[in-house]
Amino acid sequence: MNGLNPSSSRTILITGAAQGIGAGTARWFRKSGVRSLVLVDRAGPILEAVAKDLRESADAPTVETCVMDIGRREAMATELRPLLERQAPVDVLVNSAGIADENEPEDVDAWHRILNVNLHGAYYATVEALRWMPDGGRIINVSSLLGRAGKIRNTAYCASKHALLGFTKGLALDLASRRITVNAVLPGWVDTPMLQRELHQQAAFIGSEPEHLIRKAQRQMPLKRFVTVDEVAALIGFLGSDDAAGLTAQGYTIDGGYTCGM
Repeated sequence: MNGLNPSSSRTILITGAAQGIGAGTARWFRKSGVRSLVLVDRAGPILEAVAKDLRESADAPTVETCVMDIGRREAMATELRPLLERQAPVDVLVNSAGIADENEPEDVDAWHRILNVNLHGAYYATVEALRWMPDGGRIINVSSLLGRAGKIRNTAYCASKHALLGFTKGLALDLASRRITVNAVLPGWVDTPMLQRELHQQAAFIGSEPEHLIRKAQRQMPLKRFVTVDEVAALIGFLGSDDAAGLTAQGYTIDGGYTCGM
């Protein structure tokens, strides 16, 4: 394949597209005027609702959905590949699928469950997308601030996000000869359903009210608020654009100043 398509002709593949950053990214690319969106998530009814919303405009792109668990390697060939073959080429891949369950260090089942989605799923989706990606394509991995730091009761999540950042840097060098850029975004506190679930779990663990924990978290941020999904989606959209052709092997933090440029 010779090169990245014009924006109006591009196909964007997004995993974890049913809610949060994945759904917000799909909305961003719809507004940018892409040709087609391929949305992947295991939450079928929610994913279909997102797709229905994306289709409701006069200039809406083609929106295809694939309900699957990206941690199942065999599903890539049986469920995703036939869809991508019809939609090819895949110009931009956004690996947004992830779970943020807490775990005790000795919880082997949680370890495998979290890494299987957050790391192995991103790898499987990338390998499949590269079958159909032209030279000059874009890959954006959604890591986390916990890809550079640690957190109590989050050994599996931290390991998965650290590894995803390493995967980003190594893959960028492997694909540089094809002018395919590979970058990661590292969100901090982003106002998503995942964050709300995480804060409610933490509140229950320490015996606090969720609203109190949310206010406390926001006070710790220089901007005194959580980052929005739309702000993260805009960064992902930029990294998927022609203007980002010179950026690769990088991790971009978006955290409202929480880590002060760590």
